[in-house]
Amino acid sequence: MSLEGELTIRLRWDGAHVREVAIESTRPHVADRLLAGKPVDEAVALVPRLFSICGRAQGIAAQLAAEAARGMDGEPLAAARTRAIEAEIAQEYLWRALIDWPQAVDREPDSETLAAVRGVLAGDGTASARVVRDVIETQILDDDADDWLASHVPAFEMWIARAPTAAAQLAAEMQRDGPRHGASGTPLLPPLNAAIAARLVAALEADADFERLPQLDGRPAETGAVARMQSVPLAAALAAAYGRSILVRFVARLAELARLASGRAAPLPLLGSVMLGAGRSLSRGSGRGLGWVETARGLLVHLIELDGNRVKRYRIVAPTEWNFHPRGALAAGLAGAYAASEIDLRRRAHWLAQALDPCVAYRVEIAHA
Repeated sequence: MSLEGELTIRLRWDGAHVREVAIESTRPHVADRLLAGKPVDEAVALVPRLFSICGRAQGIAAQLAAEAARGMDGEPLAAARTRAIEAEIAQEYLWRALIDWPQAVDREPDSETLAAVRGVLAGDGTASARVVRDVIETQILDDDADDWLASHVPAFEMWIARAPTAAAQLAAEMQRDGPRHGASGTPLLPPLNAAIAARLVAALEADADFERLPQLDGRPAETGAVARMQSVPLAAALAAAYGRSILVRFVARLAELARLASGRAAPLPLLGSVMLGAGRSLSRGSGRGLGWVETARGLLVHLIELDGNRVKRYRIVAPTEWNFHPRGALAAGLAGAYAASEIDLRRRAHWLAQALDPCVAYRVEIAHA
């Protein structure tokens, strides 16, 4: 069983500028229908099986939400869970770097290396960290991860010119095409804490469409690597110069790959849970818990409400719903954009969609105004 669906990105173009952006999602939001009424442990165990992408993150978010609803403290397992999330993020990023990015610049994908590194990521943490670092440094960055993470704009431009990797080649194409393309002023989703979590819960409970069309303080927000890596010197400098463009989002991905390789602590907590509502424990017959996980694509939130030992209500807000909101980062990055040809527009639309990285298939349709 899997929760699939598709995004359709429709652009109305007058031969020069994009006049309208419409985003339609057929992704079903059926977690509540599938999980409500089940014993909580059974529901939590089922969650990873519902998702073909980021199943580990979905499962951990479910565990955190259930523990919070029961008033339990999940901290003793936080380190192991963080390692599991880091490994899944690495797998997602390496797929992009070894398969998608080479294909985008007409190079052969490296499925053999990807298969090998995915195998070691399932094993010993120390061994997998060494392999991941080697692959990132030799086949993606062509540089020491710590040096790349600390680089500034002149070093980045020299890297584009000299590095033989597909990542450098794709960055060069984005820069030549226009480093401001895809920029938008959509706010970044802030790091989640108890206060912001409470606001999200209030919005979820007040708006039946929140899972499909999430907003913070009445506005769409952007989540993902560009939010986590905004303080990295290179990403910050490029964003100041060009806005939060396709290139800046791509650089944020590279910066997070370098962080994963370097083994540095995450700039934001990867995991969290908050107990909400009057009930502090399952035994009192009420309890709501929010669990969240930072994934490759951004913030994933699960909200569980219990009735005794059974799930009364289950809500999930995924990163795709933030970034592909009809008025969100993708729509804002394409609205009014200039393109000299349909080929140019289609390429930039694909680059922006891939930079925001939906967890479902997508297609781009262009209609002439």
